[in-house]
Amino acid sequence: MSRPPLEIPDLPLLLRQLIAQTPLGRVTTCGSLAAALGNPIAALWIGHFLLHHAHDATCCCHRVVRAGGLLGGYIDGDAAKRRRLTDEGVEVADDGVDLGRHAYDGFASDRPLERLRLIQESLAAKVTLRPPRQTPRLVGGVDVSYRQPDEGVAAYALVDLDSGQLLWSHTVRRRVGFPYITSYLTFRELPILLELLDEVQAAGQAAPLLLVDGSGIMHHRHAGIASHLGVVAARPTIGVTKKLLFGKADIGQMAPLESRPVTDEGRPIGTALRPTAGSRRPIFISPGHRVSVAFAEDIVRRLLLGHRLPEPLYWADRLSRAAARKP
Repeated sequence: MSRPPLEIPDLPLLLRQLIAQTPLGRVTTCGSLAAALGNPIAALWIGHFLLHHAHDATCCCHRVVRAGGLLGGYIDGDAAKRRRLTDEGVEVADDGVDLGRHAYDGFASDRPLERLRLIQESLAAKVTLRPPRQTPRLVGGVDVSYRQPDEGVAAYALVDLDSGQLLWSHTVRRRVGFPYITSYLTFRELPILLELLDEVQAAGQAAPLLLVDGSGIMHHRHAGIASHLGVVAARPTIGVTKKLLFGKADIGQMAPLESRPVTDEGRPIGTALRPTAGSRRPIFISPGHRVSVAFAEDIVRRLLLGHRLPEPLYWADRLSRAAARKP
């Protein structure tokens, strides 16, 4: 498939560069760094990064404290963090650092997450919710599992719609550089999924409809991974998730196979569906691209054969997990 490349920023590198901008004698917070990256929602990932990144003596991550000034965690331990800050002229009391005196937020940044948000908003305008004229006989499912945080395995499962039988499968393994940040899953998984679909297409096993482990229009910017993949790959897609990323739904006391609408400002954007009697938690179905809310629910219902997930995603999940466990 010929398509323009998606330029994805090296967010860990950009974060390191931002942290390094924090001057001697000053501290910053995850919230300030997230704002400099372009979206406060990144603060949770930044906190995780600080405790798990490749660290050495030249690293300035000790200059990142909690929002209220408490020191927070540090790879080399609390005592080392306190000592390094004190040596740099930061006054550290029992209750942490006085942010009124020491806080820094004057970062020079091109706000990469804001740019990615604009890409999603632009793509949302290209999504169509008109369903196919004919219901396809074959449906594919794609999912990504991780052997390590930066190594993903994407799996494709081809299933017969009428029988639910697994007909063919394929996996791809590659480095995944973009971290998981809520509402930005596209930029973590789209490259490996496109590589997977290219190989599926070359093998002559591409289904006319794809189920995707991720949201479609049930997304903060109405452009989740299922929508993005559908538009870029030019094929109908349906998003299925185990958690409600966006929208409102009454999911209390649902009967098996009962569905209820998921809405945004009163507009239906998807469906909550309790898949089995054994699972009290619903799954959440949303159109990705070239399908309607009703069509998406109908396809998923037809592919629920005793598992919590519809068969294409059940197999894609199993296959990607099994492949990720291999060295």
